[in-house]
Amino acid sequence: MAFCGYCNMDKCPGNKQGLSRRRITLAVIIDVILFLIVGIPVLFLYLWGTPFERGFLCDDPALSLPFLSETVSTRVLIIAGFSVSILVVLVVELLNTADRKCHCPCQSNDGLGFCVRGYSVFFVGFVMQQLVVEIAKNQLGALRPNFFDVCRPHYISEYTCTGSNHGPDEIRDSRLSFPSGHASFSMYIAIYFSFYIQRRLKVTYSRLVKPFLQFGLVFLSLICGLGRIQDNKHHPADVIVGFLVGLTTAVLVFVFVGDKLLTTVDDSEVLSHRQTDTQCDGCASGATTPAIVDPKTPAPLLQNEYFSGMSHGNGSMHRHTCNQNFNGMPDERRHMSTPSSPSQRVEDV
Repeated sequence: MAFCGYCNMDKCPGNKQGLSRRRITLAVIIDVILFLIVGIPVLFLYLWGTPFERGFLCDDPALSLPFLSETVSTRVLIIAGFSVSILVVLVVELLNTADRKCHCPCQSNDGLGFCVRGYSVFFVGFVMQQLVVEIAKNQLGALRPNFFDVCRPHYISEYTCTGSNHGPDEIRDSRLSFPSGHASFSMYIAIYFSFYIQRRLKVTYSRLVKPFLQFGLVFLSLICGLGRIQDNKHHPADVIVGFLVGLTTAVLVFVFVGDKLLTTVDDSEVLSHRQTDTQCDGCASGATTPAIVDPKTPAPLLQNEYFSGMSHGNGSMHRHTCNQNFNGMPDERRHMSTPSSPSQRVEDV
């Protein structure tokens, strides 16, 4: 039965291939448009967003901390975050390859497709969590712990920043404390790729590789978020909520989007590699493993009318002949302890 509507190009080589290409092209165009719809507002809010201006108390100790240079700047965070994410994908694939005896000649291109789909889902989730962070920052306009040192306000309710040691970008940034973008982005990377490792990494030589990599990612995220408190860039509540935003986004993106896209290749591909491990040498060299054929049952040494009547030329059994021969067989009984010799069997026949 040919499933022409699915992938059988033999029955419909022209139509379905062209239709499939059109569908893929349309899907890519739609995804790019949706990505731009989300990504452009994120870029606009990050570069030119106007935070809400809220009042403050002159003696508020939570806003009186000194300005310190960043341990991990936004630029360093973005470069390091994407570098770590790519490194995780490479490490997972290398570990998978090391665990398989059959290497490149036996593997299909599904692994590369899995990596591309997984990273594309990650990138979409990154833009989504960043949109949540930027909207919350600009709408709430929470003041950073170093606000007084950066802004040096002249009034209380309607104030003007008079700080001469810091530029307008730093003054604007001092009113974008809640939630922590560093904490959100770092936790999103940690949780998403923890799911990715759990789904993609299939090794048998160690049970500690998965938890080690997953713990390392979460640990780096915690260090990044806590460093923002130490640098007087965020309040503890900002970092905690940032962690929650990143964690929630990663779980939702992977469960509702990534889990569906990354299921079709993962388990079946790894299972096929496991099954072909014993035939790896033949696969790598291009040779085929000889098939094991059951030995044929030897023909009876002597012609027997009973057995010849049971089978036909094509091996089919005739039930009526069998019943007749069974009914017509002589009722001979031999003692079980005295086997008959071949000469005796000839005489009996």
